Parts: sequence; C-alpha cells; structure tokens
Amino acid sequence: MKENVHKDIYRFAYDEASSELRKILRAFEQLCAQKDRVEKLMEVLKPQVDPPDQTNEVKCVKKTTHLPYCTVVTRLTVL
Repeated sequence: MKENVHKDIYRFAYDEASSELRKILRAFEQLCAQKDRVEKLMEVLKPQVDPPDQTNEVKCVKKTTHLPYCTVVTRLTVL
C-alpha cells in the first residue's frame, strides 16, 4: 500500500515538473523568436542609428542610468 502511495506522489511530481518544463520551453522559443525579430529590426534601422559622419554633425544628449556601464544617448534633430 505505501509503495503505491509513493508511486502516486512521484508520478504527480514528475507530471508537475514536466508541465513546468514545457512552459519554460515555450517561453524560451518565444524569446528566441522575439530576439530574431529585434535583430532584423536592428539591421534595418542600423543606417539611421549609426553615428553620424563628420560632415553631418548631430547633437546628442548623454544620460547615465542607475545601471553600471549603461549610458542612454538621445540624438536630437531640429526640424
């Protein structure tokens, strides 16, 4: 009888772990797809985001953040 109870407990734990791993795998696949979309977007926007050459000077504002080694740079354009 006790052996049967332990089998049920182990089966339940196994099913729960399997279910959680499937959820993690789905989330990971979604993140990979999102990463690919962001990388493609960066390729398309790269010409607009690249630093300007010497002939086309653009004003920039640099702002440090609470994260170490992270600086936000905003390009200003006067229309």
